[in-house]
Amino acid sequence: MKLKIKKDEFLRGLQRVQGVVEKRNTMPILSNMLLTAAKDGIEIVATDLEIGLRGSYAAEVKDPGAVCVSAKKLFEIVREVPEEEIQIETTDANGIKISSGHAQFKLVGLPQEEYPALPEVPEEGMIAIEGSTLRDMIRKTLYAVGDNDTRYVLNGLFVQMLPAKEGLKIRMVGTDGHRLSMVDRTVKAQHAEETVIIPKKAMMELRRLLEEDPSSTAELRMGFSKNHALFKRDGLVLVSKLIDGNYPNYQQVVPAQNKKKVSVGKDAFAHAVKRVSILSREKTNAVKMQLEKNRLILSTNNPELGEAVEELAVDFAGEGLAIGFNSRYVMDVLGAMDKDTINLELNDPLSPCLITEADDPDYRCVVMPMRV
Repeated sequence: MKLKIKKDEFLRGLQRVQGVVEKRNTMPILSNMLLTAAKDGIEIVATDLEIGLRGSYAAEVKDPGAVCVSAKKLFEIVREVPEEEIQIETTDANGIKISSGHAQFKLVGLPQEEYPALPEVPEEGMIAIEGSTLRDMIRKTLYAVGDNDTRYVLNGLFVQMLPAKEGLKIRMVGTDGHRLSMVDRTVKAQHAEETVIIPKKAMMELRRLLEEDPSSTAELRMGFSKNHALFKRDGLVLVSKLIDGNYPNYQQVVPAQNKKKVSVGKDAFAHAVKRVSILSREKTNAVKMQLEKNRLILSTNNPELGEAVEELAVDFAGEGLAIGFNSRYVMDVLGAMDKDTINLELNDPLSPCLITEADDPDYRCVVMPMRV
């Protein structure tokens, strides 16, 4: 293998796979990536056996070939080389030589035959969706997904396809048992009703790819098989295993009837919660909210540090209420919302709080209360 490639182009491909390659080194081959050179350019493949990423990049290839080398070290080398053009060629014993200007590096590799192949996922019936829409859906729900939860299904994002009058309604739901986030969006597509659970890591990597060009409205296509999810866009292919299991009945967590409805400015509320939570207990992050006519009083009382109180003007005319929340959960919700005004819907101190954005009934968040 022998080729020339622009530094920026190569660096973009190497940067994309850094979050995919296995960090724990349980299998040495998984800390590597597969670099394949063909007549029309190069292909970079990385996998941790749960998710895999394949991307194509422009290069001037003199001799085709393939090599398996450390993804991290090659990325660090390319990032630091001085020139804008890089030469790469294979050496004996599965290694490569990287040259740029007066700098030269040699990396030891592994046989390409040992690298795991990405699973094949049929492309029939794939759904087209604007990348910006999908990115926004992931951003609004992924924060609520569990981390290493013993209930394994909660470590993934629940995705449901539902036929609708104007096409296909796609629903995403994330929950860890303490908070829940759910968003619906309709796309012009036809698809049978289907539900899948996609691992958090895969959705994090997909979101990262979609955030490379925030202004882009280019379409992305996604499809599902029995065991895998497939996403394709602009020469990139991301494939992920699905989580097998039954997702909990999230519908019963979302309050249907709420007696107390509060309207408040999002930024003012977010800054007040953040300030008051400075003195909250680190383990609980508890903040008390005292709701009264046209005002909301936020407070914390920590015997080891002190106390904090802040009052906000709100639109509320009902009977008062005192309730406690984990401030971090509330901040996560507010960070995912885009409107200037949000609505809090409550019943009593032991019932969950429904948080919605003004003018967007298809995005709903639920935060469970706590004793303060």
